[in-house]
Amino acid sequence: MKPVSSPVDAIHGVLQHDIERSWPTMSVREANNEAIWRLLRAVVFGVLLVRASSDPIFNLLGGDSGAASMGVGALFNVVAIAVAVVLLAQTPLRAPFPVLAIWGPFLLIAFGSTLYAPDFKAAVRLASVLLTYWAFFAMPFFLLRSSLDVTRFVLVVIASSIPPSLYAFVDIARGLSNFSEFRLQSTFSHPNIYAFYLVLQVGLALYVRSSRILRVPPLIRTLVTLYIPALIFFLLLTKTRSAWGACGLMCLVYAVKIDRRFLLALLLVPVLFVGNPSLRERLADVTAATEVDNFSQLNDDNRLNSYVWRQALWESAIPVVLERPLLGHGLESFKPATPSFFSLIGPQGIDGHNFYLQASFEMGLLGLLALIWLLGCVAYRLVKGLRRDPPGLLVMLCILATYLLESYSDNMHFYLSFNWYFWFVMGTICAWLYKDEAVATPVRPGHGVAWRREGRHGTGATGRTDHVA
Repeated sequence: MKPVSSPVDAIHGVLQHDIERSWPTMSVREANNEAIWRLLRAVVFGVLLVRASSDPIFNLLGGDSGAASMGVGALFNVVAIAVAVVLLAQTPLRAPFPVLAIWGPFLLIAFGSTLYAPDFKAAVRLASVLLTYWAFFAMPFFLLRSSLDVTRFVLVVIASSIPPSLYAFVDIARGLSNFSEFRLQSTFSHPNIYAFYLVLQVGLALYVRSSRILRVPPLIRTLVTLYIPALIFFLLLTKTRSAWGACGLMCLVYAVKIDRRFLLALLLVPVLFVGNPSLRERLADVTAATEVDNFSQLNDDNRLNSYVWRQALWESAIPVVLERPLLGHGLESFKPATPSFFSLIGPQGIDGHNFYLQASFEMGLLGLLALIWLLGCVAYRLVKGLRRDPPGLLVMLCILATYLLESYSDNMHFYLSFNWYFWFVMGTICAWLYKDEAVATPVRPGHGVAWRREGRHGTGATGRTDHVA
């Protein structure tokens, strides 16, 4: 086998598998559908490869990379939704159940809550952004044809991190003059977004090392392993503590359950904190206690640490949540409402820094239950499929757990580019499990799509072709 020098080369290599399909044996309609399918997959791969590096370009062109904006980045949103809709329209009556059932309730309530939101246009923009998250979750159900595609999709997401990683060195060089205040954000619009993206990349690297279904050349597996320390180094420089904790927990589970050699590597992390005072200060800030009887006692010398400040915000918001417990106050209502119930914020307002609380505030109990249904369904499918790839799916459960933990203390639903990658990964694994389970289900001739199970660890395909309804 010809050596593969990079994840991009690996993607090119595995894509050659599709060229072997025999077009002359297809009808005209089948050939047209196949051409559309390949075009749409190329578009999805292209968007995934460049989206992590696009925020600086959007800013230069006058757009805003934030989730609620309608700038240049909105074109990507339209493309994402359009691709998912076209894929769904090709087989509307045979769409996989998870495509609509998992996300349907949450999206229905989100769009419904725009009708009584204080700013209808802003609410519709955010609801449309949430729809793009569904789009990237749904795409793999239509694009994934064999277990080999799981390898393709994972490598595409990993390859998307190469430009941000290279640009991170430029960002670090610029921040050396004031390193104590520096937070690495690379090509992303905020250090927290880059941090959560890095946690996902670390998880995918561990998945490549552990999964039994991926067909990755040994050289690529080695390169991905060597990439992990760089990702963790960048993560530390983001100084995003919730991401530190989530990634640390994921790596600990991996070290204990899958590869205990990683325990030695984890012992090196405290050395970085000892050698960098700014990292120690960042960690110490969240544990520093501030006791006050009321907010009037706060000043420049007596301030709440970030976690206590969040707790104060959440406690102030709960009574307002209970004013409209069932339906909430409408999408995008939390930020403009905060000045009325939280005296530590100015008239500009602030978001909840807690996805679950903000969902309750804006969409009520129904929205919170729909969010729990969404995340719970994904977790259930991963747990149910553990026997098919125990180490790989354990890592995927850890990636999902990091998202749940990060959502406790941050505005995760606003981080568009990160969510695209996260939900595409979750959709890929759920689609693989769905189609692998359906292999044993008999179908009538002429119905369903071909599903191929590939061999493990690059040892070759089984040659078996089954059908999925």
